[in-house]
Amino acid sequence: MRKFEFGGVPADQTCAPSATEKIDASVLQGKAGGDRGVLWVRGRIQRQLRALGGILDTHAGKFLFVSVLAITTFSVGLKSMTFHSDIELLWAEPSTAPETLPAEMLSTHQMVVQTGVDPDVDLLHPHGLLEHLELVQKATQVTVTMFDITWRLKDFCQSPSIPNFDAHYIEQMFENMMPCSIVTPLDCFWKALNYWGPIIQYGIGNQVKWTNLNPSELISQIKQKEIQFDYHSLEDFLKRAGITTGYQEKPCLNPRDSECPTTAPNHNSTQPLDIGAELTSGCYGFAAKYMHWPEDLIVGGVQKNKSGHIKEAKALQTVVQLMGEHELYEFWSGHYKVHHIGWNKDKAALVLNAWQKKFADEVNRLSVSKSSSSSSYLFLTFSTANVNKLLREASKSDLMKLGIVLGVACVYGWVANSGIAALGILVLASSAAAALGACSLIGLPMNLLSTHVLPFITVGLAMREMFLILSAHIKDLSPPELLQRTGPSVMSAALMNAGAFSAAAVLPIPALRVFCLQCAVMVVFHGATLLVVFPSLLALQQRCRKANVPCFRSEAKNAASRTNNNNPDVEHGTNLLTAELICQQKKSLISWFVTRYLTSMLFKPFVKVVLCLTYAVLIIFCVFNGLKLELDVRLSSFLPRNTQEYKYLEAQNKFFGFYNFYLVTTELEYPLNQPLLIPMGGLNMNDFWLANFRDYLVDLQQEFDQSRSNNCLNREKWFANATEKAVLAFKLLAQTGVVEFPVDKSQIFKKRLVNNGIIDPKAFYNYLSVWNSNDQMSYSSSQANLTPKPFQFYTSKAEFDLRIPKSQPLVYTQMPFYLKNLKNTRDIVTTLEQIKDICEEFNNKGLKNYPIGLIFAYFNQFLLLDRFLGAQFLLTFLGAAMVACFLVQWTKLWCPLFSTLACMSLMCLMNVNALSGTIGALHFIIISRNVFLILTGFLSALGNRERRVRMSLEVYSESVLKGDLGLLICASVLATSQFEFIHNHLFLLVVLAVGGSMVNSLLFFPLLLALIGPKAELQPIEHSDRISTPPPPTPLPLRPPQGLLPFLSLHGAARRIVVEPQVTVEYSSPESSSSGPYTTKVTATANIKVEVVAPVYRPSKCSSKCHRSSKCDRKKGIIKNPNSSVAVVKIRIVVTVTQRLNRAPVASIFFSLPCKDSL
Repeated sequence: MRKFEFGGVPADQTCAPSATEKIDASVLQGKAGGDRGVLWVRGRIQRQLRALGGILDTHAGKFLFVSVLAITTFSVGLKSMTFHSDIELLWAEPSTAPETLPAEMLSTHQMVVQTGVDPDVDLLHPHGLLEHLELVQKATQVTVTMFDITWRLKDFCQSPSIPNFDAHYIEQMFENMMPCSIVTPLDCFWKALNYWGPIIQYGIGNQVKWTNLNPSELISQIKQKEIQFDYHSLEDFLKRAGITTGYQEKPCLNPRDSECPTTAPNHNSTQPLDIGAELTSGCYGFAAKYMHWPEDLIVGGVQKNKSGHIKEAKALQTVVQLMGEHELYEFWSGHYKVHHIGWNKDKAALVLNAWQKKFADEVNRLSVSKSSSSSSYLFLTFSTANVNKLLREASKSDLMKLGIVLGVACVYGWVANSGIAALGILVLASSAAAALGACSLIGLPMNLLSTHVLPFITVGLAMREMFLILSAHIKDLSPPELLQRTGPSVMSAALMNAGAFSAAAVLPIPALRVFCLQCAVMVVFHGATLLVVFPSLLALQQRCRKANVPCFRSEAKNAASRTNNNNPDVEHGTNLLTAELICQQKKSLISWFVTRYLTSMLFKPFVKVVLCLTYAVLIIFCVFNGLKLELDVRLSSFLPRNTQEYKYLEAQNKFFGFYNFYLVTTELEYPLNQPLLIPMGGLNMNDFWLANFRDYLVDLQQEFDQSRSNNCLNREKWFANATEKAVLAFKLLAQTGVVEFPVDKSQIFKKRLVNNGIIDPKAFYNYLSVWNSNDQMSYSSSQANLTPKPFQFYTSKAEFDLRIPKSQPLVYTQMPFYLKNLKNTRDIVTTLEQIKDICEEFNNKGLKNYPIGLIFAYFNQFLLLDRFLGAQFLLTFLGAAMVACFLVQWTKLWCPLFSTLACMSLMCLMNVNALSGTIGALHFIIISRNVFLILTGFLSALGNRERRVRMSLEVYSESVLKGDLGLLICASVLATSQFEFIHNHLFLLVVLAVGGSMVNSLLFFPLLLALIGPKAELQPIEHSDRISTPPPPTPLPLRPPQGLLPFLSLHGAARRIVVEPQVTVEYSSPESSSSGPYTTKVTATANIKVEVVAPVYRPSKCSSKCHRSSKCDRKKGIIKNPNSSVAVVKIRIVVTVTQRLNRAPVASIFFSLPCKDSL
């Protein structure tokens, strides 16, 4: 039953669920019950918002000016924004913990991978390896000129160190002989390293170069020329390093090559070379003992026969090992080559990055040239410097794309609503720029997501609230009423969204954390814009209508035609807007469709059963699929497609799955804890520094024992026939390790350098100084990175000083490890967890250690990803519940909670990855905001469940659909992104979430509410679908206006006149029915009581300072009639119809009457 408004207060909840916002608790006293606490809180919020709307209505221009000034001020902060494009800063968690220090990342690698154009191509063919050789040879010969210095590969690469020799030219000869440390399958064959350096001319014998270099023969030639030299130490050094004949005894890729050595196994052979057999078990470099390249590192996509030999390979890899920035700085620090340029770490980084970029450009150029010449192979390169360069270039904003999306969104807003919607989208876009400026000012750096995703997603999310305000504005509500009705929904949506994004910031990935915090800030800015700037625009729009501005003239006429309440005054009719009049406004196509078809079909029994079964099946399917989810994290998805680095990571992940890492030990008394270190070293597949150190001392001890048995030395001295190694062992055995008494000859024959596998703890650091200086190849191959660096100590048997400097106690050491066959994220995470367990086991034994490496920097976050995701979703739901409790009683939140969780199960259709937390927050926001909006309408309506659902959908379905479509339009730009994680993850998630939200909000959730929804906030006591009409309020004694005083003086003090005319009451119902709207007209004799309502004079409220006379007149109760010079006084006539009416027994009719003539 429809009711007119009594005294400006709706007598019942009829058309809009938000109409209960104007109900006063005193009016409902004894008429209805319900959630008084929530209604009181919401009433307080609405009163504050109404007050804000009144201020905005009065000072709209001022607020717009201040808002534009604030947006401009914050936008200036964009000038100070900083971009993070370093892959380690974006991905790895920044921390002061020792395991995350950048200095420990050691070296930089420049990788080259060769694959076939056809995936089925086998690379185990001499032609493929020769092409690999040619490309790497040309790429490694690139040079860069910076700071007036020409830099080449030899200046950056890691290469084995050699001990100091007395003969400088011999030392220089072997220093040039040592090649760069390059991991390559070419080391299995002759002619592998002929490109690593220039032709070597020693002045000994014939011209020596890499193709004919034989170190053993070279030593024989040197012996013939230089006699006064200790060749025993040199030969011992070569033997321990595994340097023998170089590459002269390795097979040739082309046996017919004129330079193929006669010592090659296949010299001039006609038999095809079995390349797979040569590559099995890896390759050995120039120094075989310290240069062994594992098979899994250099050959990928391998298939083996029953005997374990490689018979097919899909990829080959070469790794050029370069020094890191810190290592490069220390290597050249103090060298004459850089003494004039102010050498520092920044310049070292610039030079290193420049060479790496040129190397990558050369590989790309050669690969393109080969592909154009119909080559069967692809060559891909990768380095962190090039990745950072790509991210830096890709992080720039695409202004053209931004402008196109903004233009399309504005056109959509104009078509979907009006020009004010297009203007609102522009305001939201400017607010987004201001929010980014504010983020820059508070120290949040920009990254790829800030420019490619953030503005589009947040503006799209804010469009729903904008359409919600506009859907109420078409009812010609004033700004105070507009904010009173829609303000709580806008505020709650902004707070929930900001809370969800803030909860997602708990994930330990810096780029995603910054993105979520920026989203939270931007959501708050958009909420403030919708509550302040947008109502000010609407207030100006209403003024333009009233002022008959040409652009708004037609709108004003339409508004006047829609206002029909027996009052010719348009302004008066607007101010006396009732719930019945609101319902009589023209409905949109969406609301008409929902009312006419959707809700009528939704509540049919057959449709209910089908939807319930479908809902249950979808939930079960999503949950079942979620049990089979896998952790899927590919670094290539965070790089632009169709780039060398992206393709390299794809090939590396597909064919190799090879990683290296280090175990670091700190805060340990190394001399005393050797028994703990040795078992850890036993886990190492490579050289362990303590094992190499011990082997070196054992070798010296054996040499000493042999010289002692040959009487080459005694307790006091050594003789001329003693070897250098024996003399060095003599000096080491004399060390006591005590600073005050460093030497004791009496213990030389009593102690041993290594006893039962344990190095003498007292002289441990004296021995370390000798090992670091005299066995540098073993030291460098162990990659120990001992800190602080041991002292350098060189000696010969001609020096009789026995004192050896004692190195400082070690505080940091590391040992390298290799991991292989890690081709998916689950295997990687499982392996890392096992490594963590091993480290923890040694920590419990007192050996403090931790792992480091790129694999830990990039994947360590996923060890606890499930816990982080659990904490995030718990915080998200708690934050949303706290906000919702201010508007809805907490006991009624179980229904939206179930619906949101059920719809969140759609995420089970996507694998868990690095973006799961961010995607989850966005999915929750898209789903929950519509669910909560439908719920508030359902709870604030009166009647049974189906009636309340129908009314809620009728009011809010338009905002839901238009807002979600606007989000899709804004997010469509993500589909054009070159980044896989944006295109395949974020965009698909938005599409999935928006589709699920529409279906859930318009079908499943309304059905759930209709079946088991909670009770309404207001529960009428007397009627089921309306609140009983309260009695009219007692009129206050008011002072009559000036124009009425003479009339009252003629008729005495009486203020009440009673007449009995015939009154015609006409009632029109907007309810839809099969026959459409209908009109009831009743004519009856009525007793009319005329009461003169005089104004209350308020001089303080309407002083001479008031700039609008019309406003002052309204406050005095006087309205100027343009057709008469006589003042018009508002008269209230209460009609009591004697004949019983079918639809409206009581009515309140308002009109204006000229006081003198009519009375």
